[in-house]
Amino acid sequence: MASSQPTGPRWGGPAARPPIPRATPPPDPDPFPAAADADTRLDLLRRAEALEIPWRRILIDEIQAEQALRRHVADVAERPLAQLLAVLPHSFLTSFRVRDAIQALSCAARSSVMPGPVRQLRLVFRRLVGRPERDTAAVATHLGLAHQRVLLLQRVCRAARRSRGTTAERMAAVCARTRCTFDDAAWALCGEAAARRGHALDASIQKARDEGFQIPRATTEARAFAELRRIVRAASHRLPRPRAARSDSLFLPHRVALRDDAV
Repeated sequence: MASSQPTGPRWGGPAARPPIPRATPPPDPDPFPAAADADTRLDLLRRAEALEIPWRRILIDEIQAEQALRRHVADVAERPLAQLLAVLPHSFLTSFRVRDAIQALSCAARSSVMPGPVRQLRLVFRRLVGRPERDTAAVATHLGLAHQRVLLLQRVCRAARRSRGTTAERMAAVCARTRCTFDDAAWALCGEAAARRGHALDASIQKARDEGFQIPRATTEARAFAELRRIVRAASHRLPRPRAARSDSLFLPHRVALRDDAV
């Protein structure tokens, strides 16, 4: 008969061993830490240069693309891919938003039988290869945006010339009068404060070209702008109106209202 005598160190029996805790492996080090301190940023730049990554050019292209999107699109994070492509017809691959959207569409197209993602990816492919009928509409849309941009910059220059008060007051007045962004107002005020004031049209066209707009060249900037206006007016009568049912229709973004976080 088995004894009911308890065992343990007190009764002379074998002692129960406590369970051995399992060692938790340390987490893998994050190659890109979330802490955005100076040492981390410098370490990232050192690794990029060691790998011969042109981080300066990539960063400049990303900034220019994001500024162009925010100038013409409200709630840029929620806009469809077709509208982002209309704003950046020639440099859309420099925007991380467009690349993320293309990657998401690629995953959806490979894991689903729905035709929507495939149609949108075909739109991107047509932009890359320059399909004639689509490329004509894309160039016309791009020139239309360039025309609107030059007109806005001229209004900003005129408002800056008429503004009075401190720098902050003048910037607020220019933004409120023209509904431009703070960087446009600062650009116009810096031009007014320069020793030699350039012509508003010449400065506006030069700034638009620096932002990536393909404005035609001529002997003078006035003739170049007249040629741009002629092309835009002629194209507006030939381009078909976008249909809401087509996912690859082109959109002509409008200027957005001034926001507190405008760039």
